[in-house]
Amino acid sequence: DPRFNNETLAFLQFLSQNPPPQDNEVETMRLYMDGIHQKINKKLHETFKGTIEEKIVKTNSTEIPINIYTPLNVNKDKLVIYFHGGEYRLGPEYKYPIWLDDALEVTQHIIQNRTAYGVNETAKIGVAGDSAGGMISASLSHLLKGIDFQILIYAALDILGEMPSYKEFTKPMYFLTPEFMKWFTTHAFHNLDEVKDPRVSVLLNRTFKDLPPCLFIVADLDILRDGNLEYQKLLEKAGVQTKLVLMKDVIHVFFTLPGIFPQSCAEAVDAIRDFMASI
Repeated sequence: DPRFNNETLAFLQFLSQNPPPQDNEVETMRLYMDGIHQKINKKLHETFKGTIEEKIVKTNSTEIPINIYTPLNVNKDKLVIYFHGGEYRLGPEYKYPIWLDDALEVTQHIIQNRTAYGVNETAKIGVAGDSAGGMISASLSHLLKGIDFQILIYAALDILGEMPSYKEFTKPMYFLTPEFMKWFTTHAFHNLDEVKDPRVSVLLNRTFKDLPPCLFIVADLDILRDGNLEYQKLLEKAGVQTKLVLMKDVIHVFFTLPGIFPQSCAEAVDAIRDFMASI
């Protein structure tokens, strides 16, 4: 695709040398995806300036480990809960709604106990996430009171695959293909009825009024693009404050691979910083 920028081309070159497994087994795919992140982002490990603390949040049915990143000289008036990664229980071992309920319970716990997580009593709390994590963040913004802002990074909002971008980006070079999405939904849900639940297919909600301000970071060459554009329209129409940043010439997954997409990630982080300063 002539629209690919140099970072996207470098990633595709990497993929040609590290092709995905053919068997599509869950454990093989997990090892493969972990391997991609390790190889590409290795040079960035240990570069975080601040403290990283591990905690356990007890929910009704389990204990969920969380990592708390506190930068040096940090302002204590905002906290972001980020999904995907995340230690909520995953499909296919734990299918919907378990992973969403885990995310909801942990978020609720942090909202109610914010000072235990290094911020002020009056601190604003936001949810953020990429891909499936963006879907979880959008969902929680409907389900929970007390979320002050949301940051959706190429969020999986059109998981039913009804938008035009699903037909536009079908080739493997776009990394996330309709077949790949089907693989994910098969492992995350029991059946199609669950996929149609507005708790996860947020485009199917009847009202979008009074949702927290929302920043969209959207990859231009991504099957999930149009679902995000459509969701922004619905929020705007309902009077919700939104900002959409369309990242040109990049594909899905760029934000989690700063080792190969440094410029694109820096642009996205600048947009996130500006948005959070405006809240």
